[in-house]
Amino acid sequence: MAQSTCPKCGNHGFELVENAPKGSDYKLMFVQCSSCGTVVGVTDFYNTASLLERIAKALSVKLFS
Repeated sequence: MAQSTCPKCGNHGFELVENAPKGSDYKLMFVQCSSCGTVVGVTDFYNTASLLERIAKALSVKLFS
């Protein structure tokens, strides 16, 4: 299996860092190299699946069997 590698420094460790980009009303989670900080990906701050499940429970709807 291939090992994820930072495209800038070659490090193999990554971390999630919360950030609100300038001009944005929303927080994001940046996937970045734990050594040099190069951003390699971005994801939503909130876990969308978890939020949908809570909404479904509040509405008493079963999403998954």
